Amino acid sequence: MVEVEKNILNKLTIFFYICAVIFNFVRMKNIVLSFFVLGLILSSCNESVDKPILDECNFVNFKYYKGKKEVLGEMSNHYLLIGIKRTYTNEEIREYIAKLDQFEQSFNYQIYDVASYGFKEIPLQLKDSKTCNEITQIISKMKKDEIISYVHYTMKTDDCSDLFWEPVGGISNDKKANLCVISYGSEFSVKVIDENDLTNLNKIISKTNTELVEQDKYMPKWFHIRATKKSNGDALEMANYFYETGLFEHSEPSISKYLVK
Repeated sequence: MVEVEKNILNKLTIFFYICAVIFNFVRMKNIVLSFFVLGLILSSCNESVDKPILDECNFVNFKYYKGKKEVLGEMSNHYLLIGIKRTYTNEEIREYIAKLDQFEQSFNYQIYDVASYGFKEIPLQLKDSKTCNEITQIISKMKKDEIISYVHYTMKTDDCSDLFWEPVGGISNDKKANLCVISYGSEFSVKVIDENDLTNLNKIISKTNTELVEQDKYMPKWFHIRATKKSNGDALEMANYFYETGLFEHSEPSISKYLVK
């Protein structure tokens, strides 16, 4: 009887020992697995930190005209338009452009300066063809420069004539011999329903971080608005947004052609 009890006791000891070994093994396995999972999480976090967040293409190629979308053109992969306050001299502007290594320095750019407009505009040629994402990244980077008031996409056109069917810049009588791009300034015009009630206008201006420039002297329902680097989008985006709210009769960006060759 004593021998039987000893055998049972030995078997129980072995059983509990095996259980303890299995338990420790499972526990160690879970710890290793936990460290493995934690390593994957940390690795993923490091990759997120190391890899910069790329700006996605937000090129807009239309405006609203008489309630319908009017396509402005295909994005140019070779040119950008920059806007700089008129308080900067042409020499200061040239010094700034000379430091931009992503642009073709041999390009004979023109500084457009209209006294009635608060900004000088300069179309610049990129060194090589860029995708929309790449151009968006360049725009985002340049907007951080103090001298820059705005940087806009440009659009291709095979017509280098102005509103009066004259060649842009007066370079050649053959409008097809010149090369122009289409772009837009920082201002757009909004036509309100009632010029005596500007509640909606002021509300949307505040919401979009845009600025009221002035009320048109000759057409009191029209108001000139400016998009800045702090706005929710550039002038073309904001002009479209104002119209899309359904609170205004019209909203028009200021579209222009610029001679580049």
